[in-house]
Amino acid sequence: MRSITWIALCAVVCLTFVTVSTVSAAEVKFDKVEYFPPKAEGQKKSAEPVKGHVIFDKEKKVIEFQDSKAQMIVTVPYDKIKSLLYEKTSRPRYTEAILISPFFLFSKTKKHFLTIQYTDPAGAGAFCMIHMDKSNASDIVNTAQAETGKTVERTDEK
Repeated sequence: MRSITWIALCAVVCLTFVTVSTVSAAEVKFDKVEYFPPKAEGQKKSAEPVKGHVIFDKEKKVIEFQDSKAQMIVTVPYDKIKSLLYEKTSRPRYTEAILISPFFLFSKTKKHFLTIQYTDPAGAGAFCMIHMDKSNASDIVNTAQAETGKTVERTDEK
C-alpha cells in the first residue's frame, strides 16, 4: 500500500515539474528592466519609469512588460513591430567626481535602452522604451532579434 502511494506521489511531482518546465519554455523573462511611459500631450515632465520585467512569449508571439507586482503594462505583438533600436549611452560621472574623487571624470556610466516602434490596436504608430541593466542588455537584444525576426538597429553614443 505504501509503495502505491509513493509511486502516485512521484507521478504527481513529475507531472507538475513537466508542466512548469513547459510553461517556462514558452516564455523568456528578463528582470532588472524599467519601462518609460510615453509623455502625454501637454505634459511638461515625463512620468516616472516603471520597474519590472520584460517577457518574450513564444506561444502568443508578443513582447510583454509587467511591473514588479506582475501587472501588465504594455503588450506588443511581434507582427505589429515596425523596428527595434538598441542604444548605449555614456555620460561622465560628475557627481562621483565632486563627492569622491576627481579620477571619476575619467570613467563613464553607461545606460542601455531598447526602443520598440510598433502599430497599436487602433492603427496608430506607437513606441515602447525600455531601460535594461548592463548584465542582461545583450541577452534581451539578442532574444528580441531572434524571437521577432526583425533586425535590431544598434547605435552607440560617445
